[in-house]
Amino acid sequence: MMRWVLTLGLLLLLLSATALAVSCYECDSVNDSNCGDDFQPDDIATTDCDSMELPEELRPFYLQRPDTACLTKYYKGSTDESLFVRRSCAFGDLSVCDEQPDSVMPQLNFLGCVFCHKDLCNLSTRSTFASSSIMGVILVFRALFIN
Repeated sequence: MMRWVLTLGLLLLLLSATALAVSCYECDSVNDSNCGDDFQPDDIATTDCDSMELPEELRPFYLQRPDTACLTKYYKGSTDESLFVRRSCAFGDLSVCDEQPDSVMPQLNFLGCVFCHKDLCNLSTRSTFASSSIMGVILVFRALFIN
């Protein structure tokens, strides 16, 4: 019985942490080559999303501050151009990505985006998903089967 209570408590704690403010990497691959697809976080600026002003264009839609998340957006031009990556905070409706051109490289085509809800999670979509999934399985296994 104690194991189930511990497991349930752990899961609730993990879920509640996603509702808290997050810190995200803030960069683009034109102004910082370490921000590209081969991300190197060593000298990349980070931002506490709750400390940022809500963008002007979103203010009329929210009576209170909307949810925040980290965001990674991908753009590309012709096939011989390298991938352009922007990492930042995101506000509001986190189910749909804004497909508008990026102000730094407006001529590029939007490819897609990834939202995440943990501190500094917008470093790499594949490794972040894999490591958080593995850690979750390990914690649940440990809570259920190890005394």
